Amino acid sequence: MLKRSLHITDAPVTRSPVALVVAGVVLIAATYGMARFGVGLLHPQMAAVRPGLDGALGPAGTAQFSSYCLAVLVAGRLVRTRARAVVLAAGLSAGVGALGLMLAHTPLTFTAAAFVAGAGAGLASPALVPVLDRAVPARRSGLTQAAVNSGTAVGLIAVGAVVLITRAVATPWLLVALVCVGAGLAVHALAPREPASDASPAAAGPPPGIPRTSRLPMTLPWLLAAATGVVSAYVWTYGPSVVVQDTGLDTGRIGWLWVTVGVGGLLGVLTSRLVELTSPARAFLLCTVGLLLATAAVALTAQLWVAVLALALFGAAYMALSGTLILWGRVLRPEDGGQATAWLFLALAVGQALGAALLGP
Repeated sequence: MLKRSLHITDAPVTRSPVALVVAGVVLIAATYGMARFGVGLLHPQMAAVRPGLDGALGPAGTAQFSSYCLAVLVAGRLVRTRARAVVLAAGLSAGVGALGLMLAHTPLTFTAAAFVAGAGAGLASPALVPVLDRAVPARRSGLTQAAVNSGTAVGLIAVGAVVLITRAVATPWLLVALVCVGAGLAVHALAPREPASDASPAAAGPPPGIPRTSRLPMTLPWLLAAATGVVSAYVWTYGPSVVVQDTGLDTGRIGWLWVTVGVGGLLGVLTSRLVELTSPARAFLLCTVGLLLATAAVALTAQLWVAVLALALFGAAYMALSGTLILWGRVLRPEDGGQATAWLFLALAVGQALGAALLGP
């Protein structure tokens, strides 16, 4: 039987691996931090200007998480042989959805646009795993995957800053659309072409320091990911509205909340080190504890400073948790990390869809 590890070299197979990693960070920043989670971030400001959108957040959140699930399923089937095309589709989908959100004036159009925007993130993550594994030396693969996954934090900081600079509701979404499409095109252009044979690897396996295993059951991590998805949906969907309502924060300063989440999320780049020191399962459970504490604090506190600290903790815990899922999937399925990531991120999104539908502010 042909050993897949023999196909992996420590030399990058693309001429610009650093540029590809930067483009990957921007794509995740745009599709996740901007197009996907920007719906909850920007809704209070949009509802203030467009009263017809006041009750649109719940349905839009459910629609967005649902489209993410569908996109992950599609990406999981295609990333082995068409990862570059899936990356491009991710940028285009998120960009079109952002333009729709910019133009939306009714709950129906807002929900439909959120559905399209959410698909971009679901396509991006599973596709970037094999793209990066083919382009980056194996010894750096874990750090690279964690760094790119933390791009969500960069996107949150960017959108939060835009919200602080302008109260216009159209300008942020136009910016998001441009960045999504540009990042998708950049990754597509820089990524190495897929191997001609299906026997070639779709992933580099677990990073150095993490034991290599094969075909371990994914049921437990899938269920754990779904459960944490339910919890995380509360902050992603209702966090800004809850903090504004409970602390009296002016909506013009709401951008600071997501800048805080983003700054905390930058710690997600350390995920690979955490997994190496513990294990994927233990790292995931540690992140889950942080997520639960942060969500409870956001939901219950009336003190702004407590809410700010809780949001920073939430950002750090969530980015590390999602990064751990990527590394966990590559341990469980060394021969196909992209598809394993798709299934685990699908579980996370299923939980988020349920959370957005069942939980309220």
